[in-house]
Amino acid sequence: MSSINRPLAGPMLTFDLPKHIAELRAEESYERSGRAGRTLAKSGRLRVTLVAMERDNVIGTHQADSPMTLHVLEGHVRFRTGEGDQEMRAGEVLFFGPGDANDIRATEETALLLTISALGDDFLMEHPDESEAPHR
Repeated sequence: MSSINRPLAGPMLTFDLPKHIAELRAEESYERSGRAGRTLAKSGRLRVTLVAMERDNVIGTHQADSPMTLHVLEGHVRFRTGEGDQEMRAGEVLFFGPGDANDIRATEETALLLTISALGDDFLMEHPDESEAPHR
């Protein structure tokens, strides 16, 4: 289902990840390029994106200005850091800064959940309550 037909923000959203992964793997883009992604949620600068990858598919370095998490839901990935090659398996979560994980490669059919958010004070909540409102 495209983002046009589903909400990307709200007070609470739930996701059937196995269903979304199966839908991604059935998409033409997955057949063509070996990778398909879907933004599940976004609010302000927060983005939660589900990515399905075929074996040997590579995601280049993400050029975001903020830290990220990468949660391997299924499969196995390898990537480069300043400290050398690293690996992650299903069930593992990586927290990393901008550009700290390079050339993320699926070594088998893989599904990832990528979360990107704002840095420090560069995000103001759309409707903060009193306890979360910035003090000036």
